[in-house]
Amino acid sequence: MLELDSYGANVDEDLELLEGDIHRSIVNGIPAINFSKRIQQILFKEMELTVVSKSLGRNIGYGALNIRISSLWNPSKPFHIMDIENGYFLAKFHSTDDYTKVLSQGPWLINGLPRFLYKKKILEEIGGIIGKVARLDFNIDSKIRGRFARMAVYINLDKPLIAQVLVNGMHQKVEYEALPTICFTCKKYGHTKEICASLQ
Repeated sequence: MLELDSYGANVDEDLELLEGDIHRSIVNGIPAINFSKRIQQILFKEMELTVVSKSLGRNIGYGALNIRISSLWNPSKPFHIMDIENGYFLAKFHSTDDYTKVLSQGPWLINGLPRFLYKKKILEEIGGIIGKVARLDFNIDSKIRGRFARMAVYINLDKPLIAQVLVNGMHQKVEYEALPTICFTCKKYGHTKEICASLQ
């Protein structure tokens, strides 16, 4: 059975990675991964007619947000809204005119990894430049909640931790869980920068 997310995108897609689709490198000491134009076009296609927006002011519930946005934008055809947390939401339109009208109302920006990169094979490749990917938790919770991914990656704690990677030239911060203390001065685990021997 084919599983689709709330926008009709194939979750367990058979995205075929061909030779030359992935280029790994180190740029100024930062692990980097670049995807071919072919892969980028496949990923971008899913985001056609989608606007990412941030709700300013107090947070409101999904239902109230949907009603408010519908009355503000007054689209000619139905559209879908997905809450992607921290005041951000996605609006997927079925009309190019509606999309253009809404997009022209202001700049749209979201911090973090772009949604179009949330494909299992792509995330595994990104995680693979940090270390061997042991597990990838990939969740999609209907139209109301957005996608999120968490991965377990084997890392050597005797080596400096990677604080960021470059994905197609864009900086992506790397967050570590279950490490009680990390010093990003020397990029090692077990102490803070206040007591880092490299500063002595």
